[in-house]
Amino acid sequence: MVDAVLFDLDETLLDRTKSLRAFLRDQFERHADHLGHVRSDEWCARFLVLDKRGHVHKSVVYPNILAEFGGRVEHADILLADYRARCARFAQPFDGMGAVLKELRARGLALGIVTNGETEFQSRHVEALELDGLVDTVLISEREGLRKPDAALFLRAATACRTQPSRCLFVGDNPVADVLGAHAAGMSTAWFHGTAEWPTDAPSNPGASIDHLSQVLALARP
Repeated sequence: MVDAVLFDLDETLLDRTKSLRAFLRDQFERHADHLGHVRSDEWCARFLVLDKRGHVHKSVVYPNILAEFGGRVEHADILLADYRARCARFAQPFDGMGAVLKELRARGLALGIVTNGETEFQSRHVEALELDGLVDTVLISEREGLRKPDAALFLRAATACRTQPSRCLFVGDNPVADVLGAHAAGMSTAWFHGTAEWPTDAPSNPGASIDHLSQVLALARP
């Protein structure tokens, strides 16, 4: 029994990999003269490796990838600014996102997003997916001064939804930051795993595992 369903953003509501690929193809076409000896598909594939699902800051990724392909390393700052300004234009949700959120809201459940990242950048993605009209609260780590898996951030989200952690379901893709973090804060959890594997050096998954957002509906009973 839950009063609120909380979601991670990247790779949970936002299909970050698909969206990033679309942006990178566009960025490559616009900046190809500065990127070195590389094809678009090579650039995108290598960027995703260096990016490590968003765990490496782009201020590190861009200089490294430019150096690898013989591009103009001094162009890194321009690419980073372009990424921050334009990436959200390519934001694409996971299948069923809107329908699932609307159904949860129709059931009377509070909805929230808890995401790590920079405030302006993440806010642009929330707006691009029109999530600001579908959820009740959005907590972004930079703005909150806290990062997942800090329990304090999950507790703050529960308070924003006017309920207790034990009455919250948290849905996220990151085993440590999302699932174990929310579990430690007293929430029930659903791991949206996609093609990822649970780390062998982490505690076992304490909650459900899902591979489609529609499966949240069976887990969230008011």
